[in-house]
Amino acid sequence: MAREAVVFVGMGNILLGDDGIGPEMAALLAEHGYVTVDAGTVPENHIGAVARLQPSTVVLIDAVHLGREPGAVELLGREEILSGVGFSTHSLSPVLVMERLEQETGAEVVMLAIQPGSLEFGTPLTQPLADLLRDVGKFVKLLAQ
Repeated sequence: MAREAVVFVGMGNILLGDDGIGPEMAALLAEHGYVTVDAGTVPENHIGAVARLQPSTVVLIDAVHLGREPGAVELLGREEILSGVGFSTHSLSPVLVMERLEQETGAEVVMLAIQPGSLEFGTPLTQPLADLLRDVGKFVKLLAQ
């Protein structure tokens, strides 16, 4: 899959500890030349911007309660989210956002779900998520070589 064909959408609130992993990871990927959108806490407001990029794949990045250890990562499809595998920290269901993105773009839409450790206001990412971010940075640097 060509890098240009993928759009990464970071979702979350950077003021709520690990809920900021989506925007943080999107910023890191953008630094390495990937196409990203920081959707913050209102991803529904960015559907048009994502659609204009005409992606073949959209990867939503979000803190999701998976019932696992902080920093655990799962790639989820809409069906898995509907079946109750975790839930997002956002008021609008991520499934609705995924459906709208699929309708507007015709792209495959998946979620990179990351188990948060703390969602406390005013705190930085917990160590497991900071480590994950560092590891992703190393990985994309290798891809770019």
